[in-house]
Amino acid sequence: MKVLAVVLVALASLMCVTAVFAHAQPATIKPGDKAVVTSPPASIDMEMSQEMARNEGANGIHVLDAAGKEVTTTAAVIDNGNRRRLSVAMPSSLAPGAYTVNWKTLSADDGDPADGQFSFTYNPGGKADPGQERVREELAGAVSPAPTASSPAPAALAPSVGADGGGTSWVLVIAVAVGMFVAGSGTTFLLVQRAP
Repeated sequence: MKVLAVVLVALASLMCVTAVFAHAQPATIKPGDKAVVTSPPASIDMEMSQEMARNEGANGIHVLDAAGKEVTTTAAVIDNGNRRRLSVAMPSSLAPGAYTVNWKTLSADDGDPADGQFSFTYNPGGKADPGQERVREELAGAVSPAPTASSPAPAALAPSVGADGGGTSWVLVIAVAVGMFVAGSGTTFLLVQRAP
């Protein structure tokens, strides 16, 4: 009975920690953040850390030019085969210049919204650079390509791409989870010991 109580408290603690930090955030993006492309990208493709809810208007990608004018003309779509993937078609007549990609998601796992942005440059005469395609090391998993010489190491990931303007360190999440587990287990043990 004592062991069961400890296990239940530990599981409840871990579920609380997971819920606090859960969002459908980008794990990989293409083109990458700060990329330089020499031909217009056919689409903006993002793979999120969680599946997205299919609520109208809850998930989107909007691409703006340097003047702040939207260049995307169609709505972003969730891939039917993989609800972690979100993409939007880009116009083939894209003018050279700098572009900002604004994204938003709604997690199907917990209903939490998230948003953020990244940028790329279309320069037909420039040197191609994939930029930072792997956005969050702990979320990317095996689906992402290995970092290239031109993209920063995972430790230097840009917070502007993550949800809510920053990323949560998974070391912090694990530390909080362990702390809650220890505190919950200790409290349960003391309560069970005092029971008549």
